[in-house]
Amino acid sequence: MRHFFKQLLGLLIATLLFTQGLMAQGTTASADDYALTFFKKLNDTQTKLTYMNKSGALEKVGTETVNGKLSGTLFYDVKIKGAGAEVTLRYTNYCDEAGWIFDGEVITRSNMVQNGNFKGIIKANGDFPGEICYDKVVMKKGMPASGKYLVKVSSAPVAEVDYTIYLKSKEK
Repeated sequence: MRHFFKQLLGLLIATLLFTQGLMAQGTTASADDYALTFFKKLNDTQTKLTYMNKSGALEKVGTETVNGKLSGTLFYDVKIKGAGAEVTLRYTNYCDEAGWIFDGEVITRSNMVQNGNFKGIIKANGDFPGEICYDKVVMKKGMPASGKYLVKVSSAPVAEVDYTIYLKSKEK
């Protein structure tokens, strides 16, 4: 019987060490998974925007506010600034789906060929709390092209997630 308890204790210790190793390795993986889901949910909210979804760059200039299905608003504003544009996306208690409530603002500044940078944070509240900071991502031709998103999920430390996660979120 003593031999059985030693084996059981050894198995428990090995499992605990293995699990801790996976958790240390998994911080980035879980931040990647969270960011992918976050961006997919956020992208869905933007399908309601009329100006943003027009094909030509100059057709996107304008201001509109759309309501969430359950609560809140999404404000979109594009202004010509010098030889470029400034785009503001502002979420205020925006909710289309239970569990995902968005708040925050991202401002994009770009030149006429849509190269520029992002600034701001969008937070998710509800069942899946977290936030994504856009400050370290660079845009080329209207899409993220380099850099890292800073992702904070619940009480986990901030993790850097490669910009390609956003591109992956746009795939069907």
